[in-house]
Amino acid sequence: MRQSNSNNGLTRREEIITAAAKIFAAKGYLATTLDEIAHEIGVSKPALYYHIKNKEEILREIIGRMMEPMEAVVKVGKSSIPPLERVESIIRMLVDFAVKRKETTLIALEQSRILPKRSQDALRRRQKEVEDVLQDTLKEGKEQGVFDVGDIKMASFAILAVSNWIYRWYQPGKLTAKQISDEFIRLLENGYLRKK
Repeated sequence: MRQSNSNNGLTRREEIITAAAKIFAAKGYLATTLDEIAHEIGVSKPALYYHIKNKEEILREIIGRMMEPMEAVVKVGKSSIPPLERVESIIRMLVDFAVKRKETTLIALEQSRILPKRSQDALRRRQKEVEDVLQDTLKEGKEQGVFDVGDIKMASFAILAVSNWIYRWYQPGKLTAKQISDEFIRLLENGYLRKK
């Protein structure tokens, strides 16, 4: 398929995916029309069809883009670096993605139910892999005496909730991904009580 170059350096297809992600996140997938996506990037609906088949194709690509960083997280989680560094790296990767692709994260976590079952299952398997490697890392760190964790599963869900929930409140320009990661890591590792 031919790719057009736009003024902002994105291909036309990239423009479509980016615009659609923004509108899906604001209005929901079902409430969004291809006319609105075409209008957002300033092309006709027939021109839109030159680059994409339908809304479902757009959503599948967005979900695919969500799975890429999860694959990277799983790779780090299975690496041989020390457990503490592994957990910190996972938090930083998840926060960085949620900050850079806020709308994509929202869609993958809240709109995926309208995907075909096979796509939903693939996304869920990848999410489960992330959960598993984080839990394995916490367990390893606990066995080494690095982590003081009671319920490993609950701890992993807390870490994932903190890291993934950013898309609900993050506003560009106020904090960087590094600043957010640093604060989350400080809070998760030290708690919120003043040390005596």
